[in-house]
Amino acid sequence: MQSETEVKIVAEATPKKGRLDFIQEVEKLPGGDKVLECIQCGVCAGSCPTRFAMDYSPTQILKMINLGMREEVLRSSTIWECSSCHTCAARCPRGIEITTLMMSLKNLSLKENLAKSETKSRFHKGFFEVVNKYGRLSEAALLTKTMKKSDPKAMMHNASLGLRLVKKGKLSLRAEKIEHTADLEKMLKTTKGEKKQ
Repeated sequence: MQSETEVKIVAEATPKKGRLDFIQEVEKLPGGDKVLECIQCGVCAGSCPTRFAMDYSPTQILKMINLGMREEVLRSSTIWECSSCHTCAARCPRGIEITTLMMSLKNLSLKENLAKSETKSRFHKGFFEVVNKYGRLSEAALLTKTMKKSDPKAMMHNASLGLRLVKKGKLSLRAEKIEHTADLEKMLKTTKGEKKQ
């Protein structure tokens, strides 16, 4: 974890143009419109249940965005450790949607191929592919998308565990689709910024 002095030194080395470009890029992301309004009160960091696992606190991530530290933000474990509990957003005195911003930063990190952890990025992609396809989560479909196909031992372990869960009625191998898929497609197009047909 970097100290405030180290963050300050890196920020001074960041070219001003790059800094402003990153701030403007983040402001256009969902949840990023109020990123410059952060007063560094630390309520988000103090409220975060997964802070212990993060390399930077949510407060530090917001400061790093303001300092233009693009690569450090997009490579951080913080954006992946966010549990999307919305506690930070609910308690933020400036109304910053930090949870939504963390999701947007994950997507940007994936797009730029900057995610450190292959497992976390594979899970994130797989989760959204499954939910987009079926309208709900299917654990079996998610597992097939996220497990390493090159590790036969892990595949056998997962198959064995899956069969035990199926026998106990805890897991369904058949992914069920929601009834109104057209509504889901409209919603997804809206969130992607596409125009309604």
